[in-house]
Amino acid sequence: MKRLLQLVTLVTCASYTATAQDLAYKIPEKAFSVLSVKSDQLFKLYPAAEFNNSTLGKKLLSQLSKTTEKDYKSIEDLGMNLSSNAYYYYLTTDSLKIHSLLIPLSDSRKVDALFAKHADSIQKVNGVNILPRPNEKTVIAWNEQFLYLTYGSVATYFFTDSANAARYSIPVMSSDDYYQYNDEHTDAVTEPAIDSVAIENIPQEGVQDTGVYPDSVVVEAPPVASDPPVDDAATAADETPVEDAQPYLERKRMIDSVATIWLTSSAQQIFEKRSSAPSILSNRGYQRSADNNAVATFWMAGLQDLYASFLPYKLLRYGNIMRGYGDVNARLYMGKENIRLTGEMGLDAEKSASYEKICDHKINKNFLKYIKSDSLIGFMSYSFNTEAYMNEMPKLLLQSYGSNSYSEEMAMAADLVSVMLDEKAIAQVIKGDALFLLTNLSEKQVTYQSYNYNEETFEYKDTVMTKTETLPDFLFMLSSDDTHLFERLLNYGIKKQRITLNNGIYSIEQSKKNPFSLHVLIKDGIVFLGTSLQDLTQIHDGSFKGSLDKQHKELLTKNNIALFFSPKSLSAKMPARELEKTNEKISKLLAGSGNVYLTSSGLKDGYISGDITIDVPKGEENALKYFLNLIEEMDRIK
Repeated sequence: MKRLLQLVTLVTCASYTATAQDLAYKIPEKAFSVLSVKSDQLFKLYPAAEFNNSTLGKKLLSQLSKTTEKDYKSIEDLGMNLSSNAYYYYLTTDSLKIHSLLIPLSDSRKVDALFAKHADSIQKVNGVNILPRPNEKTVIAWNEQFLYLTYGSVATYFFTDSANAARYSIPVMSSDDYYQYNDEHTDAVTEPAIDSVAIENIPQEGVQDTGVYPDSVVVEAPPVASDPPVDDAATAADETPVEDAQPYLERKRMIDSVATIWLTSSAQQIFEKRSSAPSILSNRGYQRSADNNAVATFWMAGLQDLYASFLPYKLLRYGNIMRGYGDVNARLYMGKENIRLTGEMGLDAEKSASYEKICDHKINKNFLKYIKSDSLIGFMSYSFNTEAYMNEMPKLLLQSYGSNSYSEEMAMAADLVSVMLDEKAIAQVIKGDALFLLTNLSEKQVTYQSYNYNEETFEYKDTVMTKTETLPDFLFMLSSDDTHLFERLLNYGIKKQRITLNNGIYSIEQSKKNPFSLHVLIKDGIVFLGTSLQDLTQIHDGSFKGSLDKQHKELLTKNNIALFFSPKSLSAKMPARELEKTNEKISKLLAGSGNVYLTSSGLKDGYISGDITIDVPKGEENALKYFLNLIEEMDRIK
């Protein structure tokens, strides 16, 4: 939590003022993901003076003061440039996984003071202050323009390769020996010495496309600090594991030392990089994510690369499940009326063609007759073309699983699935659109199984008891042009005396395993499932009167996926007993919260998009202040 608060402080502060040149050109061209924060946008909504006095601001400054043993009263005291863009990026190479922050500065002297107690460890190279922190696998560097903080770890399998290990004089261990090491001994590792002379002789992050490197760089690990004298007899059982771990500790120190030197070299190259050099700015996917009106933006290279990065080396041949899913981006907007988060995922040509067919479907407009917008707690809908999905499924399976050593078998399996499935028949039964309405909360008596203990006979006896529970009332609708399968299932339930039929409505009574009394009606190509017998009776008789507002209609008819939730309606419909049982503060929090919307409108320009919007309630000045006030309210509830 402490590190999180420090990171939030750095990023928040760094994004509040503008340097002559944006730092994006410093980000490597092959960065895997990039997050940018535009603090000038943030502090237009929440001025720095107000932030300093807020609960979150006080916590951040207090934590920072405690960590640095200094007294910080304002975020301006950190020397960060508070009107520019701050960046985080993640980069992977064959040898390193690197997380980095780029933070513009307004007064580097304040950063000097921040790290003054580490003055003996700071190296000065070409006007750049470099502070390696091997124990944290971190390097901090800064000049008069910006601060660069990078954390990195050696890729798991890099030094298990004997050639790589020999190049850096790292002992090689078998995988069996390697995983016998017990992490509980890592506390005994002392901080490795950093050979500043060796920095220039070790390649950056293991990248092997530039420069000529020596065949071997010897990195000597410092001796392990000896333990204080102890009673041999008392600790004899514990000494053997520590002695056995000695080779692993020494090997780990050597690897950490090499990693820190790589990170230090990488930091130097970031400061030396010119704006004309290749950078992330030449990436079209990253350019698409940029938006000056957004408070923050995020970009990631691709889901396939992300998926493959989590696979062990031996399983990489199976790592094509996400093939065809491209880069991902997101943008966060904060205004006076709402908070809005948009996201996109790119698709290749094959995937785009498939998804365009699958998304070519609209919700059944007859659903709209059964919505009462003025009393809704929420709803969720989806609409996809079932026949298109069934037709495209073998192709999608082949794209994901057909490029490994079992490609021929997967091709045959895809053909078999295509032959076995009757796409048109399935699409007749389930067309691909449905709507779920959360209409109310009500108290109901439910039965449950319990046990009574007889102290005289020492036996337990099964008993059925009742209790009052607050349960949701809902109505679910599903489109179907062929309802025979549903009718057969319901009639089978009648035969087994689990379902009753009355006036065209099937009923499933509440039981120990089912807390709801459910009712089913099939009418006009719609299968209705709900908890209210009165609503289904009115729908059956044609006397149900809906009241759909314009906003809900647009959400449902213009999107493949739509979700709406009203915290205020939820609070208003909570039974009094439930409010007493939970917390009055929670009720007030819900009553003062804005509506939530989630939508996805299918495919556009080769990207699938999604959108989450949260309304700012009346009385709140803007989205950022509302969001921070919400955090404070939730903190008080704890």
